[in-house]
Amino acid sequence: MKKHISQLWLLSLFLLVLTIGLFYDLLSPWFNPIFPFVILYFFILNLAQYSFLIRRKDKSPMAFNTAFMTWFSVKFLLNIAIILVFVLLNRVEARGFVLYFATCYIFFTILEVTSLVKSLKSK
Repeated sequence: MKKHISQLWLLSLFLLVLTIGLFYDLLSPWFNPIFPFVILYFFILNLAQYSFLIRRKDKSPMAFNTAFMTWFSVKFLLNIAIILVFVLLNRVEARGFVLYFATCYIFFTILEVTSLVKSLKSK
């Protein structure tokens, strides 16, 4: 669990530095002040999901599979809802937000899946 938290911190810091670097200079017209909060959202969501699924893996494979599919479905629907609400409330900045949100989603999902696979292999 500690290794996953440190990897989450490193990924979040990397994305934050990348965001500041890119949007400060190259992509400043598309910067949105909500971007750092997107990273925080994914950090918290990923940490909660990982800890929940790690506890489930010790019970039974069926319980883990059910929890995994349920959690990913709920997370996906929640992310779609967040994107839709932002797009409907702020159409001008929607394109940049959706691209940034999707990029963060991909990075954090890759980290989460690789961490889960490594954790399942070590069992």
